[in-house]
Amino acid sequence: MYKVLIVEDEFSIALDIRMRLQDMGYEVVQIAKNYEQALKYAQQTAPDIALMDINLSKGKNGIEAAKDIYEAYKIPVVFLTAYRDDATFQQALSSQPFGYVVKPFVDQDLHFALQVALKKSSETASSQENNQPAPAPLKDTLFIKDRSQLIAIKLQEILWVEALGNYALIITPAKKVVANLSLKNIEHKLPPHLFLRVHRSCIIALDKVEKIKENSVYIDNTAIPVSKSYKNQLLERLEIL
Repeated sequence: MYKVLIVEDEFSIALDIRMRLQDMGYEVVQIAKNYEQALKYAQQTAPDIALMDINLSKGKNGIEAAKDIYEAYKIPVVFLTAYRDDATFQQALSSQPFGYVVKPFVDQDLHFALQVALKKSSETASSQENNQPAPAPLKDTLFIKDRSQLIAIKLQEILWVEALGNYALIITPAKKVVANLSLKNIEHKLPPHLFLRVHRSCIIALDKVEKIKENSVYIDNTAIPVSKSYKNQLLERLEIL
């Protein structure tokens, strides 16, 4: 049974609509007579759909209520109004309603309008879920496969990475982890503004360099050789006074 919120400022009309909806098999969760009540009851009762009069007694009108209810709670709105003029209809369209029924109405016409609106709302929600972009992967962490587990390594912890045959050995102050990837593949995973290859078999973290002496850089008191072909790139990346 679908739940309907009625927004109608004339109580006798609202009661008639409620009775007719109940006869059609709908559950009326609440009757609101103004903008404030419409937003309040939409939040409290979580209806499947709202049936909205355009001309409300005070405050904002039904068009504004419809727009805010859909933006806040994604509850579809069908207008049920005595207004037939094109200007009001065009104004109502700005709130992206799911239907527009003119009073006086035939029960079956209202029922069809509600069913179409509910189906359209369901399809819209499904489409939005399917088109959600995939969550972005963590950019500051590498997860290295080790048998049946994944070992997390923060990029800021990496001192250097060296080739180990067809594998790569990742060095941090606390551990050494073997990755089942070549050094070239690891290089593609590392942000180039933080890391630099200094030898065909070694990539270093630039911010971990302690000193450079002759053809070696020192990280964690360990000398790492720098090839002639990479030395100029290294010097260009450093702030030398």
